Amino acid sequence: MNTIFNITNGDYLADQLKETSVEGEMIICREALVTVPLFAENLEDFWKIRSEFIAKDYKASPKSYYNKVVSEFEKMMRIPDHSEVNLWFEDDLFCLVNMCFCISLLQNKNIKIYRILPKTEKEDHWKGFSVSKNSDLEESLQSRVLFQEKDIELAIDFWKAYRNNDAELFKKLSDNQSDCFPFLKEVINAYLNINYEAFIKNLIEKETTDFTIIFEKFRNELGVFGFGDLQVKAIYDKILARE
Repeated sequence: MNTIFNITNGDYLADQLKETSVEGEMIICREALVTVPLFAENLEDFWKIRSEFIAKDYKASPKSYYNKVVSEFEKMMRIPDHSEVNLWFEDDLFCLVNMCFCISLLQNKNIKIYRILPKTEKEDHWKGFSVSKNSDLEESLQSRVLFQEKDIELAIDFWKAYRNNDAELFKKLSDNQSDCFPFLKEVINAYLNINYEAFIKNLIEKETTDFTIIFEKFRNELGVFGFGDLQVKAIYDKILARE
C-alpha cells in the first residue's frame, strides 16, 4: 500500500507532478471553498449544500460534484495511519482555505503532514506553482515543512474562522508565526480589509467592461486572493446585473 500521498490544489499541478521524480499517489482538491456557502452540521450536509451551489453557479450537475470532488475528499479520509502526506498548496487565500479544509479531514489521523511551498521570485509570488518548472517542483519537495501540532491547530482555526466569517478569530490568528503559513498575516489582512467586489466595480465604472482586462488587473493587483477566472467572472456578472 502506498504510504506517500500528494494532495494538490487542482488537476494541472497533479498532471505536472506526474512528469517529475515526485513519488506517491495523487489526490486532487477540486473545490473552491473560498466561495460560500460553507456551514453545515455534518459532512453529508456539507457535500449537499456545496453540490447545489456548484450546480447553480457553475452549471455542473450534483452527480458530477460527487464523482469528481467528493470522491477525492473521501480518498483523503481513507489515507492509512503512518503515511506521509504532502500538501501542494500556494499561499493565497483560495489555496489556504482549501488546504485548511483538507487538514480538517486529516487531523485525527496518525500521519505526518508536510507543506510544500512554491519556489518563486517576489514579483511572481502569488502566481505560485503556475510558474514552476519540473525542477522547481522537485526542489520544493526537498524543502518541505513538517506540520507540528500547533500548525495543525492553526489550520483548523483558520478553516473555522473562514467558514464562520469570524473577523475576531482571524485577527487573533494573524499574529501567529508559522513556517507552514509564511504569508498568514498578509492573507488575513487582505481578507479583512480589501473589498475585491468594489475593486471590480470600480474598474467596470471607470476603466473597462472587458472581462479579460479586468481579470488580468485583478490577478496582478489582488493576487493575494488567488481567485481564478471563474470566481472573478461570477463577481463581474453580478455587478453587471445590478448596473
